[in-house]
Amino acid sequence: MDDVEAVHAFVKRALSAGEFLTAYDAAAASVESHPDDDWLRQRMALALAQTGSSTRAQEILNALVAKDPTNRETLSILGRTYKDRWCANPDNEDYLRKAFECYNRAFEVLPPDSYPGINAATIAFLLKETDKANRLAETVLEICRKQPDDYWKHATVAEALVVLGDAEGAKRAYRAAVAAETDNLRAFSSTRKQARVLSRQLYDRADAFDECFPIPKLVVFSGHMIDAPDRRTPRFPPSREAEVKELLEQQLDAMNAGIGFASAASGSDILFLEAILARGGAIHLVLPWPADEFVKTSVAIAGDGMWVERFHSVLAQAASIRILGELYMPGSATGFEYCNLAMNGLARLFARSLDLEITPLAVWDGFAGAPGGTGSFVRYWRTHRVPVKVVPIATKPPSMLTSTETFDTDSGGNDDEFEAWVRASGRQEIKAIMFADVVGYSKLPETVIPKYVAQFNQRVSRLMAESASAPINVNTWGDGLFFVFNGVEDAGRFALDLRDLVVNTNWMDLGLPRNLSIRIGVHAGPVYLNFDPVVRQISFTGAHVSRAARIEPIAHEGEVFASEEFAALAAADQSKGFACDLVGTTALAKSYGLFRVYSLERSSA
Repeated sequence: MDDVEAVHAFVKRALSAGEFLTAYDAAAASVESHPDDDWLRQRMALALAQTGSSTRAQEILNALVAKDPTNRETLSILGRTYKDRWCANPDNEDYLRKAFECYNRAFEVLPPDSYPGINAATIAFLLKETDKANRLAETVLEICRKQPDDYWKHATVAEALVVLGDAEGAKRAYRAAVAAETDNLRAFSSTRKQARVLSRQLYDRADAFDECFPIPKLVVFSGHMIDAPDRRTPRFPPSREAEVKELLEQQLDAMNAGIGFASAASGSDILFLEAILARGGAIHLVLPWPADEFVKTSVAIAGDGMWVERFHSVLAQAASIRILGELYMPGSATGFEYCNLAMNGLARLFARSLDLEITPLAVWDGFAGAPGGTGSFVRYWRTHRVPVKVVPIATKPPSMLTSTETFDTDSGGNDDEFEAWVRASGRQEIKAIMFADVVGYSKLPETVIPKYVAQFNQRVSRLMAESASAPINVNTWGDGLFFVFNGVEDAGRFALDLRDLVVNTNWMDLGLPRNLSIRIGVHAGPVYLNFDPVVRQISFTGAHVSRAARIEPIAHEGEVFASEEFAALAAADQSKGFACDLVGTTALAKSYGLFRVYSLERSSA
């Protein structure tokens, strides 16, 4: 097997397992050395479509259609992207009609194939063009009678029977499809999603055929660490490990869990991850900082090397590992809270790509606890009206500090009064950070600079004054703009408003060059708020500010690029007004490393 065949096999496996980000990155990397491989480009588009990035998928597919207007696979995937856009905007019937056109063109390619045919039939059914839908469905059934039994034949027959009004026959065919394919999460979820669309049309409810699909639940988890030997108030003593393990296994069995998102601290996290793996499931790990540092803050605390060994074992078996702070970060509550939010958002993104339900699960003592702990996790999901399954750990309330107990606040140094005040002013908070660069500024003649300040900067100032999503901190230097926001929704909305202001303004009418444009990069993470004695005001700094600064230079002109963490927090916050479309894994500026990047696009949802 040559390298291309190996890549094809890997991409196919990744798509089947629902690992669409991995599939896209692998296909995109191979396309660089095999630019004529249309199969890989089609899979890149399919992976993008699965993640919700229909616009970028269509860019790839339209180029392929221009190259080969009768390619059945390309036309079918293009039809799927229009159907996805209709699902997101059901009032726009034009998307459905474009989907039908693509599928019908693919069906007309000889010899006729059942896949575009059944999709053309279901689109006609959704358009309430019943006669056309029935004719297509009957033709598809005739094609299927000549095909050997496999998953897609049974699934196609089921959809044809739904269109023709035979719900019971459809259920039998859906069950036969599932029986013919033991391990293809994408196939199951794709077929169920289509069945749900048809069910809404027929019965005004989505779940008429759900019973036919034993799709595993996605479980996002948080739980208490095993008690350190010096813990004064017991919460999860080592003696209760077997009990918690059994309760976790019971919960996972009851909910048919097969996909797990968690961190990997000693105690509950590792017990959960081991239990998912024992069920043959897939685990996705989110760590707040690199593994070696995480071991120090969250694994080796029990003084027992067994937990460290188990930590490395689950790491080796993980389907994905996200490390949110590539550089060293202290084990702060803010860092753990950021990890919680990012993990919840990443779970939401994964669930969205496969139309899965999320079940939050916690091993929890019932106390609110510190930010970033299990109490924060439970509060997040309850605030978003998602019920949380809880494995309770009964404890006695922690004792209150007595009047004789004090905290040691001595830093051990001999700071003068001003330095002590500056140190005290520094704290970490989760913020959204934006860097922007004005394209074309460096070529402005010196005589034009005053006009640039008067025209360009004045319009940016007016945008900030009028925006409901205005930044809380601003800095500029020539062609550079730096903004800080309290949340990702404000940052995303404002970034797109700024982009549109620059791209849509006729700068020539204002005495500036026609080609003025902008590149924008956004990120979100824990940053330090410090009083800066140089500028004598509060400043925002830290590793995550540096990350944002490295995204802006690789952004495309006229676009807003965002980090995966920004996309995750936007999903966690259920931010409105924009969507995050996958760009892929990209090298950031100044040799900062490879990171997954998204592009922000406006959304009515």
